Amino acid sequence: MFGFIFRLVRYAVVALLGAALAAKLLLQSHATEETEEIDLVNIFGGEKLISAADPFFGGKVTTLFGGTLIDLRRVVPAPTGIYLDILVAFGGLSLVVPPGWKVVFDGTVTAGRVEDLTRPVDDPDAPIVRVGGLVALGGVEATTRPLVEAVA
Repeated sequence: MFGFIFRLVRYAVVALLGAALAAKLLLQSHATEETEEIDLVNIFGGEKLISAADPFFGGKVTTLFGGTLIDLRRVVPAPTGIYLDILVAFGGLSLVVPPGWKVVFDGTVTAGRVEDLTRPVDDPDAPIVRVGGLVALGGVEATTRPLVEAVA
C-alpha cells in the first residue's frame, strides 16, 4: 500500500512540474513600473517589481516555484482601492507597502503562511491593499521594508 501511495505522489509532483513548465512557456507578464493593473507571472525564477503607477488598481500575480517582490511604496492608490488576486504555490510573495497602509488578506491558505509585518493602523481613511486568491505550499509577507533593505 505504501508503495502505491509513494508512486501516486511522485506522479502528481511530476505532473505539477510539467504543468508549471508549460505555464512558463505560455504565460507572459504584463507589469512595468507604470502599469496601472498588473498581470505578473513568475515561474521558476525571481521577479521584482517596483511600481510607481498613478493610479494603481492592483491586478493578478502568479508565482510558482519562485519568489516575487512587489514594492508599492511609490504608487498612488486608485479611488476604488487596490486589489491583488494571487496564486502562490511552492514559492513566496513579498509585498512592500508604505507605512500607514493596511493590508487585508481574504484568500485561501493551504499548507502555507500569510504574515502581515506592517504596523496596525487606526486611521479609517488609510489606503487598503486587499489580497485574495490562493497560497499553497508557499508564503506571502506584507511589510513596510523589503528584506534587502532591512539587512543593508
